[in-house]
Amino acid sequence: MEQKQIPISELPFNFDKVEHIYGSIRSAELYCPGAYYIFTQFSHIELFRGTEYLVAAKDCPALSPRARVYGLPLLGNPGFLIYDCDDYFNKGKSVALYEVYQYLSAHGLPIPAYTTLEETKLWGMEVCPEYFGEFPIPTETPWGPPLRHSYLWNGLYWLETKQAGWALAIAYPLCEDLTYKTKRLGQQTDYDLEHGIDNTYGFRFYTYRSSCLPVFELLQYADETWESKINVGALKNAILKFHPDYAEDTPCIPPDMELIMSPGAGFDFYTFPQEP
Repeated sequence: MEQKQIPISELPFNFDKVEHIYGSIRSAELYCPGAYYIFTQFSHIELFRGTEYLVAAKDCPALSPRARVYGLPLLGNPGFLIYDCDDYFNKGKSVALYEVYQYLSAHGLPIPAYTTLEETKLWGMEVCPEYFGEFPIPTETPWGPPLRHSYLWNGLYWLETKQAGWALAIAYPLCEDLTYKTKRLGQQTDYDLEHGIDNTYGFRFYTYRSSCLPVFELLQYADETWESKINVGALKNAILKFHPDYAEDTPCIPPDMELIMSPGAGFDFYTFPQEP
C-alpha cells in the first residue's frame, strides 16, 4: 500500500530559497504525523532524475532524541530536520526511516511497499552499527556450527569449522557488492536454501580457497581497519592459482588491483589465530 500523497501547497515547509541545494519539490508523501518523504528534481538534471529526502518536524512523535541528532537542520525552515535518502551510507536516513516504520507498525499503519522493518534494520546494521548493532556471528554454517571465529570486519567473519576448516562468512548486504559469479560461489545453510536467502537475508559462506574472490572484490570498499589484515600479494597469487580465469571474466578490475603474481608472497593471504 502506498503512503498518502500530499499536495505540495499543504506542506508545512518549503524549499523556495534553497532549491539550489535540495532541488525543487516534485511530490511529497505523508508517512506519519510530522514526517514527509520528499521527491525533488534539479533543473539542470534530466527530468525524471532527482533526490529523495525524509523531512521531519523536530517534535515528530515517531523520532527519538537519538534519531533527531542524526538529522540536519532544514535550511530556511526552523523546526524541521532533513535526511538524505539517496545517500546509502547516510546514518541518519537509516535511523530515521527505521523509527518511522516502527511508529507505523505500532499504530497498525502500513509501511511503504517493498520494504520491511527487518530489512530496514539489516541494511542499517551495515551503515550505522552504533545504533543497530553489528551483524551477529553466524551460529550455523553449511559445514556445521563454527568452532571459533576471527573478526575481519562488521559482517565479514572467518569461521573455523570441523568439516571445511576456516571459511569466510559474508552478511547479506555486503554480498550486494560482489559480482554475480562470485556471489553464486557462496554456499548457504539448509535453512536459507529452504526458505530463500532473499527472504531470510542470511550469510553466504566461502571456503578458504574460494574466499579469495569476495575478499578481493570487497577490498575496494575496505578501510585500513581490515585492509591491513590482508596480504594483497598473496591474495592475488591465490586468485591466479585457484581461479585462473577470473581476470578474463571480470573486466572491471581497478588498475591498481591488476592481477599479477607476487613472487615470494605465497598464497596464505590471511593469518588465522593460533590454537590456544
